[in-house]
Parts: sequence; C-alpha cells; structure tokens
Amino acid sequence: MVDVDKVGVEVVVAHNERATLRVGDVFLKVDADQTHIDVEVEAMALAPIPTPEVLWRKPPVLALAALSGTALGHLGEPSTASSGAWAAAGAAVLLALGFVGLMHCLIETTVGSAHRRAVGSIPGLRALGPLTAIAAAALLALAAAAPWLPGTAVVAALVKGIT
Repeated sequence: MVDVDKVGVEVVVAHNERATLRVGDVFLKVDADQTHIDVEVEAMALAPIPTPEVLWRKPPVLALAALSGTALGHLGEPSTASSGAWAAAGAAVLLALGFVGLMHCLIETTVGSAHRRAVGSIPGLRALGPLTAIAAAALLALAAAAPWLPGTAVVAALVKGIT
C-alpha cells in the first residue's frame, strides 16, 4: 500500500465530469460516467503504443500505473528534453495520424459508397487496397517502435532534416 503522507496526492486534472489524481506511481481516474472509463480501457488495449497498465477498476474509479520513461516536459515549465526526443515524439504522433488516415482511406475505397459508384471508372483502384494495407502495417510498426527511437540513427536523421 502507498504511504500517502510520504508521496502526497497531486490533482492532475479536475472538472465536473472527471478528476485524475496521482498518488506516487498510480493515477486514479474518477469519472461520473462509467462508459467513459470503459471506452478508455478499450482504446488503451487497442493502441499500437505503450499504454499504462490497468491496476484495478472499481466504478467509478480506474487505477493506472505510471508509464516508465522520461517526460518531455511539465506544464508551465521549460522543457529539458533533447531535440531528438521531441523529434521522436512528433514522429510517433504523425505516424499515428497517418495510420488513421490510411485506414480511413482503405475503408472508404473498399466498402464506402464511393467504391460502389466508381469501381470500374478509376484505373488501379483494385491495387489501392493491398498497397494501403502494407503502408498501414509499416506505419503501425513504426508507431509502435517510436518510444524506443530516441538516440537512434532514425532520430538523428529526423533532427538533421528538421534543422
């Protein structure tokens, strides 16, 4: 059990619907609507990046373990993180957004209403599905590897390209 007197309780965020508290290395999320917590737990299970471990759930509270690693910054304070760490974080976000965009494109072109109207009129449309699936798998792999990229040649190349 955590000795609250030694580690303290930090209010991370609080408003009418939810409060998030930090007690040592545990985050406690208290939500008025249980479905919000259910959706969050499901999304964390599907995420292609490291997510906090669910320690326990007892409505209306969700307990999460803190993620290991180094914070890029703290709200209201200047960041001490290297440009490589920021480049890796930016690459992870861009890759995740690219993954979502490609998957949306794949779904729309293979089962969407535009596919039903125009399947015969656009040359090469049949090759788009497998090509998008391959690109999405590559983006997913890169997004999953992003937390381990700081300090690697990939990040050095990104930083060199940005500056």
